[in-house]
Amino acid sequence: MEIYRNDGLEFTSIISEFNPDGTLNISGHDMGPLVERFWGDEDYEYDLFIPKESVETFLLKFMHFAFNNEKEATFSDCKSILEENEIDHSFNHWA
Repeated sequence: MEIYRNDGLEFTSIISEFNPDGTLNISGHDMGPLVERFWGDEDYEYDLFIPKESVETFLLKFMHFAFNNEKEATFSDCKSILEENEIDHSFNHWA
């Protein structure tokens, strides 16, 4: 399910889905001039994988964050919540 999309000059799409084993996958795809300047490639892709056993804790921490902030939640916020709360996950990225 696409949970976020920005079709502007700096394109971003964030997709979230559950894998058959219950792992929550949050993946992103960015394109645009900023991506080219920073990564030297036309696009940048990234994934967070949260195992089934950690999804509940992550979702509760994420909701706490989302309900107590005025700004939109981002992929980076998800990654920070996982890291700061030492919630089991893996992160991959490539340009």
